Amino acid sequence: MHILVIGGSGRTGKLVLDELQHQGTPTKLEDVREAFQSNIPDVVVVTLNAPRASDSPFAAPISPPRLMADCNANIVNAMKEFGVHKIVILQAFGVGTSWDNMSCILQLLMSKSNMRYQYDDHNQTDREVRESGVNFVFVRPARLVESTDGAAVREWPNEGKGMSMMASCSRRSVAHFLVRAATEKTWDGTAPVITN
Repeated sequence: MHILVIGGSGRTGKLVLDELQHQGTPTKLEDVREAFQSNIPDVVVVTLNAPRASDSPFAAPISPPRLMADCNANIVNAMKEFGVHKIVILQAFGVGTSWDNMSCILQLLMSKSNMRYQYDDHNQTDREVRESGVNFVFVRPARLVESTDGAAVREWPNEGKGMSMMASCSRRSVAHFLVRAATEKTWDGTAPVITN
């Protein structure tokens, strides 16, 4: 079922969108299949993040340990069934091979805090999607910040080597980059690390 929401950015419209999101979940393969059946996409953009007890990045996780990995596995299965060849997944700097380029302070913080659960989940997603054979782009921004501007994005070669420990990227800039990664072939098969 396709539902067009006009005014989805307003106060009530956002609540309507929230309600609609509860009609299906990527944790259930049959829900993902139904989404694909109704309108087969050309590319899938995934911005999932495992929920935490509060907005603090260090709050305790309240989701299953493989939430992102399992949801992305369902998406990849449906992609293969319906002939969709490209997925763009939002991750974080420090996932996969970019881990070695994080400062040792951030590595310690991420490995000894509740953030390790999300990094484990992202790393499982990375491995499984790479092995699936679908075309992928893993977008790995530095620390996300709220901002109303869409400042230009800087790509860091060599998995973020040399990036400042306090580097950041606005959510709006990340959203813009995700759309570019979905509509262009420039980053296919890569995992760009980005900042503002």
